[in-house]
Amino acid sequence: MDLAQAIAASHVVRLGGVECYEGGAARCDSEHDAREVTALVRRVVEVARACDAQGLWGEGEDGILLTAGGSAVFDLVVPLLQTQGLSRPVRGVLRSGCYIAHDHGNYMRFLRLLEQREGLDASLRPALSVWAMVQSVPEPGLALLGCGRRDISYDLEMPVPVGLARQGARRVLSAPEGWSVSALNDHHAYLRFDSQASQQKWPRVGDLVELGISHPCTTFDKWRWMPVIEDDGAVSAAIHTWF
Repeated sequence: MDLAQAIAASHVVRLGGVECYEGGAARCDSEHDAREVTALVRRVVEVARACDAQGLWGEGEDGILLTAGGSAVFDLVVPLLQTQGLSRPVRGVLRSGCYIAHDHGNYMRFLRLLEQREGLDASLRPALSVWAMVQSVPEPGLALLGCGRRDISYDLEMPVPVGLARQGARRVLSAPEGWSVSALNDHHAYLRFDSQASQQKWPRVGDLVELGISHPCTTFDKWRWMPVIEDDGAVSAAIHTWF
């Protein structure tokens, strides 16, 4: 409120609304997340009502902006965006960024809880992955891929092997169960696999491995452009990134 009052008293800025970010309160535990995010939403609404009661909104503003972030628990912030009873119409804005690509880890787990809360069978699917070639199989149980920290997200967790295209093949198979990435160098990923499994399930030099990511933002910022891939594997377009 001190900040809101200072803005209202200023000759160079106007108070247009209140924003918050609920991501720091969420832990991927529905009971905890619902309680803590709802409490945050209530505090933000209280601030908005207090600003309204004191007439702090800027002149010339048609509506009051109430906005929250959220690709993880966006269902829990919807009540904030629909706040009623203020002196001006509320413009609710949901700032979800990661929904564009979704992911194979952190946000996928959050979304499963959201689907349970909302009674949904399925909603978003991951749309971003990074392909890497098997460059070496130096010992049983270890393969080195041509993909590293310069190429793929690792801030939340290691990439997840989700697909496999054998050398020269156009067909994409599911990655064998038990494959995992244990570490990344600047340019290489350490792919671990069960050396006791049939060699038909071993990675081979020249194979392509599709890696799913956890947290798309820190993969987008590593590429100047990305190809758009159709379901049949054909490249249909390209997008430029602006980080």
